[in-house]
Amino acid sequence: MNNLPELLAPAGSFASLEAAIEGGADAVYLGSSKFNARMRAGNFDDEELTSALRLCHAYGVKSYITMNIRLFDREISEALDLAKRLYEDGASALILADNGLAAEIKRNIPDFEIHASTQLSGHTVSDAKALMEAGFSRMVCPREITRNGLDTLCKDSHIEIEMFVHGAYCVSFSGQCIMSAVMGGRSGNRGSCAQPCRQPYTLDGKKCYPVSLKDMCLAGSIEDILRSGVASLKLEGRQKPAEYVYGVTKTYRRLLDERRNATEDEIAYLASLFSRQGFSDGYYKSAPRNMLGVRTMEEFEASDKSVFQGLNRKVKAEVIATATVGEPLRYTMTTKYGEVTVDGDVVNAADTVKSMSEEDAEKCAAKLGGTPFILNSFTYNCAEDAFVSRSMLNRARREAAEKLCDPSRIPPDTQPEYIPPESAKNNTVVYTAEFSHECQIPDTAQGFFSEIFLPAGRHGSHTPILPPVRFDEQRDIYPKDGRVMTNTTGQLYEAKKRGLSAVCSHRLNVFNSKTAEVARDMGAEFSILSPELTAAQIRDIHAENKSAIVYGRIPLMTLCRCAISDGGKNCKRGGGGIIGKKSDSFCQSEIKDRKGVTFPIISLPDCTNIVYNSVPIYMADKQEELDRMGITHRHFVFTTETKEECREIIRRYMKKLPAPENMSFTRIK
Repeated sequence: MNNLPELLAPAGSFASLEAAIEGGADAVYLGSSKFNARMRAGNFDDEELTSALRLCHAYGVKSYITMNIRLFDREISEALDLAKRLYEDGASALILADNGLAAEIKRNIPDFEIHASTQLSGHTVSDAKALMEAGFSRMVCPREITRNGLDTLCKDSHIEIEMFVHGAYCVSFSGQCIMSAVMGGRSGNRGSCAQPCRQPYTLDGKKCYPVSLKDMCLAGSIEDILRSGVASLKLEGRQKPAEYVYGVTKTYRRLLDERRNATEDEIAYLASLFSRQGFSDGYYKSAPRNMLGVRTMEEFEASDKSVFQGLNRKVKAEVIATATVGEPLRYTMTTKYGEVTVDGDVVNAADTVKSMSEEDAEKCAAKLGGTPFILNSFTYNCAEDAFVSRSMLNRARREAAEKLCDPSRIPPDTQPEYIPPESAKNNTVVYTAEFSHECQIPDTAQGFFSEIFLPAGRHGSHTPILPPVRFDEQRDIYPKDGRVMTNTTGQLYEAKKRGLSAVCSHRLNVFNSKTAEVARDMGAEFSILSPELTAAQIRDIHAENKSAIVYGRIPLMTLCRCAISDGGKNCKRGGGGIIGKKSDSFCQSEIKDRKGVTFPIISLPDCTNIVYNSVPIYMADKQEELDRMGITHRHFVFTTETKEECREIIRRYMKKLPAPENMSFTRIK
């Protein structure tokens, strides 16, 4: 291929932004002080963000602003105001994780380019098609993408594909982790993840780090990646220092320009900047073993601690100054990234005062210190009878340099505003449930629940729950007719295309009324709201069939690498610990944290692991509160319960009884 993919670098601070530019990034991604998924990064206040956009524009570097969290209803208007300002200030695109906010931005600022964050869990061609129809121009694919999966996405999607090639792995599939929110009140979906995956746990009686992965490094696969046709290569690290950003960016810049894989020495250099007991490319090469790793003190002490020296690279400028008596001084300044022409003061006749020489004029034009530019060539078209002073050239030069740094746009025609969707009120209470396995379902379930869901592949006569992660190269899992529970925008899109009735699981992360409306317009009868929402936030949501989990252990993590078998190394059922290698066995384990709290792990038929909360939600004796929240579709999640325990839970909800005395539980608060 002739065209190289874009190299996209992180900028968690102004120093890191300069490091990314110095290292040769084609684009950077950065966040404001609000609404972004790395709130612990330095980020940029309003003034810094404007300066950052100007710097990017001068150097021809695209600027992608991260607004990649889920929003509550009360935040959407403020988020729209921020999007409007970013559009006017010249940001190249927004990275979004909320379908509702995306719909509002496309309605209010249709010319603003939007990219689908990996937090939206897009990983198939169907996801890409659905997101494209929603107005996205790019989808960030998951870190778990395989080489074959990447090829398929790039070949069959009519949308740009961006992929991570270096940096930290999230052990949970992006957008499907609420462990930090449940354990410590710091939500990854809201930008404040406390990284509980990096902590030690006990698994099978051994203290270890079963959900802490090494960092990703695909520097050794650049030649393969270039053949895929991927649009953008993303480097993770908005919470890393400028030295890391510069070192990683310059290394990948060199590899891309030379169209080659990294040498062992180059990978060792990358490891010296940061690693967790080495690197892994396990997902990309479909070999998710030997991926566990933590940051050791030895690695910290051996890491490269050089200081980034600042942005020294300059942009070459060509200047043409034209002076004609009676006309304004015309000053044209051109770089490879843009061209501006300014009209200066009106040129008078020289009379007895001698005009500047071409040599002096060039020295004046070269005074670009403090700007991103350096004079490369100068042409002086000055009429013999024209008088040009040093002050005239200085003013023209300053104005031209200023304009070359200005990315601002004309404001959108209308003032963005958020209008909450209207929905008809429905007071009919409906109970639905999902079970891990059919053997759990008691005889009383059929009469109490209007619909029962089971994982596809073991659903029998019940409604299948589609796998939370299902890549294109894996077998088709859609039924020929009937109904399905979907987990992503793409699955909902595919269900509608196939004529299937659909509902959306909590994995769609519905945090606000607009996202619920988007799902409804795509064919969802109802969407189960995010279990992260409080009672007040649930009340704010306008939805005809408002659904929430009212009983059960909340799924906290979705693991594409089997934690039970250590990536398949200790697999006892023939699945190999790799997603897609089907087995009907029912694998179950648990991890225990340092406080002795136990989190069950249940394997789906395709080897995906789900880590569940240590205690269930229990609201049987609080159903009047559910009425006040407007929850009409009340969903149960049965995981480790026996058939008898399931029967008892149903009985208690039918009679609105409090939880058993020996039961630990949590509430919707």
